[in-house]
Amino acid sequence: MKPSLLSALIAVAFASAASLPAQANDWYLGGGGGVAIGHDLDDLGDDVDKNDTAWSLFAGYNFTENFGAELGYLNTGDWSVDDEQFSSQGATLSAIGRLPLGDIFSLFAEGGAYIYQVDTINGSDNDYAPLLGLGMGAQLTDWLDLQARYRYMFRIGDDPDNGKLGSGTDRWVTDVSVATLELVFHPNRHTYVAPVAAPMVAAVAPVMVDKSFSLSSDVLFEFNKSALRAEGSSALEDLYQQIVAVNPKDGQVTVMGYTDRLGSDGYNQSLSEARAQTVADTLIGLGLPADKVSIQGLGESNPVTGSQCDGISPKSELINCLAPDRRVEVKVTGTQTEQTPQPVDAQPATEPMDSEPAKA
Repeated sequence: MKPSLLSALIAVAFASAASLPAQANDWYLGGGGGVAIGHDLDDLGDDVDKNDTAWSLFAGYNFTENFGAELGYLNTGDWSVDDEQFSSQGATLSAIGRLPLGDIFSLFAEGGAYIYQVDTINGSDNDYAPLLGLGMGAQLTDWLDLQARYRYMFRIGDDPDNGKLGSGTDRWVTDVSVATLELVFHPNRHTYVAPVAAPMVAAVAPVMVDKSFSLSSDVLFEFNKSALRAEGSSALEDLYQQIVAVNPKDGQVTVMGYTDRLGSDGYNQSLSEARAQTVADTLIGLGLPADKVSIQGLGESNPVTGSQCDGISPKSELINCLAPDRRVEVKVTGTQTEQTPQPVDAQPATEPMDSEPAKA
């Protein structure tokens, strides 16, 4: 044996492994078979069979995806030289360098030592030989690889003293190459997928929106008319901004026109529809989607004055008393996913339904 060189190989392999950061617990077991060739056996005799079956068992650990260490058993089979047998078997110790080629394939190289026992015509002997190797692996599943490996070992043979002058014994020695096909089991390996952090989104429950606004018809229109006044345009612009501030998702806007009780039912119905249509067209012109706006003409129904104007005979005073009944209501419905600040300075002509309507 040559202990100093072997000790140096072992020390270098494990010192290199210890200096690398540990990765996932990827240890493995494997085995395979193939062919071994004794390259120099022709020098030992005339009738030579230098090919035989080789097989191996091994265990290893991948410290990173690029570096690992492996300990194994290798049997190179039995060769024949002039009807005499020449065989070797022993342990392998290797450092493995690996180059991934995508998600499935990888190339690897190894360097280490073959610590062998040989049996020859001279008897049995132990020694070690430098070992170099190349291979290619394919990942079949998370826990199973198939790999092909080629190894070359230098000067495997019996005691060097057998070849010295006067020893009376020729030394049997040869370089050996081994090609094997192997299955490798990785019990703890799992394909790593880097987690993607989900964006931080506050969970806000949808809030139902059902908001109504009442506008005095006397602000929007001349008495008994459906054409918009200048003051009415300004009031509807303010209303539009309040609807936008509510910002309902899948919102619907319903415009409802009302009149007072003066005049016939049919006339009041037509006037209420015309006024509702004018308001709807103005809001659409300001930016509301036309398919989200609808109108209703409700004529003199649902008066808000009740009986408070009964008994008033002068028509001008009765018209003033019935002003709250002449109105246009705008109802906004939908949902909100967040609370939207509302304007603080509400205009007198655009008040919520739960407050008293403005009077002309």
